[in-house]
Amino acid sequence: MAFALALTLAPPALAYGLELLVGIVSDRARRALHLGLVAVLVAAIALQALDPHGTALGLGLALAAGAGAAAAYLRLPAVRSLLSVLAPAPLVLLVVFLGLSDVSKLIFGSDVEAHAASVSSRAPVVVLVLDELPLTSLLDASRHVDRRDYPNFARLARDATWYRNTTTVHADTPYAVPAIMDGRLPSKEKVPIAADHPETVFSLLGGNYALHVREEATAVCPRSLCRETRPDFRRRMKGLWDDLSPVYLHQLLPDGLERRLPSVSRGWGRFRREETGASPTTVASRTEREGRRRRPTKLARKRSLLGHLNEGRLDRYDSFVEDIDGGGRPRLHFLHALLPHVPFQYLPSGRAYRLRPGEEIPGLNSSVGFHEQFLVEQAWQRHLLQVGTADRLLGRLIDRLRRLGLYERALIAVVADHGASFQLDHDRRVVRPGNIEDIAPVPFFLKAPGQRRGRVSDKPLRTVDVLPTIADVLGVRIPWRVDGRSARRATVAAQRHRRVIAKHFAYVVSVDDSPRFLPAGEAVLRRKLSLFGRGLYGFGPIHGVVGRRVSTLRVPRSRGPRARFVHPERFAAVSRGAAFLPTHVVGRIDGGVLGGDRIVAVAVNGRIEATGLTFSLAGRIDEDFSVMLPERALRKGRNRVQLLWLRGRTRIESLGTAGG
Repeated sequence: MAFALALTLAPPALAYGLELLVGIVSDRARRALHLGLVAVLVAAIALQALDPHGTALGLGLALAAGAGAAAAYLRLPAVRSLLSVLAPAPLVLLVVFLGLSDVSKLIFGSDVEAHAASVSSRAPVVVLVLDELPLTSLLDASRHVDRRDYPNFARLARDATWYRNTTTVHADTPYAVPAIMDGRLPSKEKVPIAADHPETVFSLLGGNYALHVREEATAVCPRSLCRETRPDFRRRMKGLWDDLSPVYLHQLLPDGLERRLPSVSRGWGRFRREETGASPTTVASRTEREGRRRRPTKLARKRSLLGHLNEGRLDRYDSFVEDIDGGGRPRLHFLHALLPHVPFQYLPSGRAYRLRPGEEIPGLNSSVGFHEQFLVEQAWQRHLLQVGTADRLLGRLIDRLRRLGLYERALIAVVADHGASFQLDHDRRVVRPGNIEDIAPVPFFLKAPGQRRGRVSDKPLRTVDVLPTIADVLGVRIPWRVDGRSARRATVAAQRHRRVIAKHFAYVVSVDDSPRFLPAGEAVLRRKLSLFGRGLYGFGPIHGVVGRRVSTLRVPRSRGPRARFVHPERFAAVSRGAAFLPTHVVGRIDGGVLGGDRIVAVAVNGRIEATGLTFSLAGRIDEDFSVMLPERALRKGRNRVQLLWLRGRTRIESLGTAGG
C-alpha cells in the first residue's frame, strides 16, 4: 500500500512543490519548468511504447515526442484541457490496483482461524520442505540414498518410510509449497498467502498444537496462528526502494547503461546488497576452543532474520532449529528452507565459496551458462555440493530433536517442493517434455511416532499426498476436500499417471510397470554416476593428472595466453576456520580464443587438484575458466594456485599463478 501511494502521489507532489518554489523567484521560470516536466514525462512514456530496450534511435524518437508534446501543450488549449481532464486518472488506477486487482487480497484479505480438528495424538510434528531438490541427486548406483555424500539423509532413511516414487505437482515454489500445506492441486489464480489458502496444516493443527513456523517464499500461515517477524517500517521502506529502483532502471535505461546496474535475476530481493554467505555459526570445522560452536550475537541473529531469500539462508535455518523446544503442549515445527536452491554458493561443510553475486564472470551463474556443456555439468556439481549443505543441516535438525528427547516420539516429514534439470540448452526450471523426469521426482521421507526401522515404498505419490498422510498418521480427519490421498491407503497404488504443472501447461508423468524408478530417471541417474561416480570433486575432462605433483612434470611458462584470476588475493590469506573458503577458481585468459575448449588443470601448492575446460559465454568474446577445488586443497595462510594448460599427454604450460 505504501508503494502504491508513494508511486501515485509522490512524483506529482514533488513536481508541484518544485514549481511553487521556482514560481517564488520567477513566474516565467515556473512556466518553463512546467513545460519541461511535460516533455520529460511524455518522453518517458514514449520510450516505453516505441523502444522498451532503449536504443539510441528509440531515445531520440522519445525525446522528439516529448518536445512535440510540450509544444502542443503550449500552443493548443485542447491539449491543456485534455491533460486537466486526465489528472484524476492516477487516483482511479490507485483505487483499481488496491481494491479490485489480486493485490487486494494482500491488503484486505481476512485472516483465517484454526479448524480445531479433533487431534488425539500429542506427538510433535516436524515438517521440513526443501527447495529445488530432485530425487536423483540423493541416489547412488543401487538407487538408495548415497551414504557417502549424504549421510544424514541416509540416517533418516534408516528410521523412516521413504516414498521414493513421489512427484511434484508444480514446478514453481509459490504453487508447489502451498500444495504440500493444504493437499490441493495448485491454481494459477491463487497467491501463496493465507487469504487464498485458508485451510492448511496450520489451520488443521492450530487449535491443538503450538505453531513454530518459518516460511521463506510464502505467507500461508495466518497471523492469528503464527507470529510475524518483520523489520520496522523504516527498514521495510528502505528495502522496497533498494529492490524497486534497480528493477525500474533495468526497464528504463538503454542496454549500455543497464549492464552497469545490479543484477535482478539472481534472487527475489535485496538486489543492492552483498551476498554475505555463511556466518561463523554455520561452519562445521572445529575451533581452537574444543570445537565449541560460537553462538551468534543478538545483533547478528537479528540481521540474519531480516535477511531476504538469497541471503542468510543458513543462519535462518540455524535460528529455527535452535528455537525448537519440547514444552507441555504438542508443537508443529514447519520450515521451508531455500536449499539446495540457487544461488550455488555453499560447500558441504557449510562454508561459502561465493560472496557477491556480481564479483565473478558476468553470466557465469545465470541461465547463460546452460548453453555450454562444461558449465551445465559444473552447475550440476555445484548443486550436488549444495545438497551436501542441506544434508548437513538435516543432520543438525535430527541432532537437535534427539538432544531434546523428541526424535523417537515425533512425526517427521521431509519433502522437496520440486526438482531441477541439468541439461544442455535447458534452463534448470523451465519444464519441457525432455526434462520433466528431472524436475518431477522429489524425495519424501516420513517417520511415524515410535518408528525405529526404515522401509522403502514405491507407491506412486504426489506432493499433495503429504498432508493427508500426516493427518492419517496422527488420526486426524481433514475437514475440507483435498486432492491428495494418504500414502497408507491402498487407493494410492492405483495412480498410473501424474501431472506436473509448469506455468500454464501441464505435463503427464507416466509410472512405469517397474515401480522402482521413473524410466527416464534411469538415464538421468546413469549420467550423474558417469560424471560424479568418482566423487563430487572427481569431475573434469581428464582424471589421470589429478593428484600429481607439478614438480614431476616439465611445465614451462606460456609465451602466449595468460590467466587473469578473479580476486587472486584471496588465496594469499586463507582462513580454515572462516565462513568463506575460495574453492571456486574463476577468471579470464588474456589472449585467449573465442569458444575456449582448452583443457586446463588447477594446481594448489604444487599438487594438481582438479581439471576443467575453458569456455566463452553466449554473446561474449572472452575465454573464461571456472574450476571447483576440494576444501582440503587449501591450507591456512598463503596458497599458490596455478592454472595449467594441458596441451597433450606430455605438453603442459603454466598460464599463470595467484596467491603466492
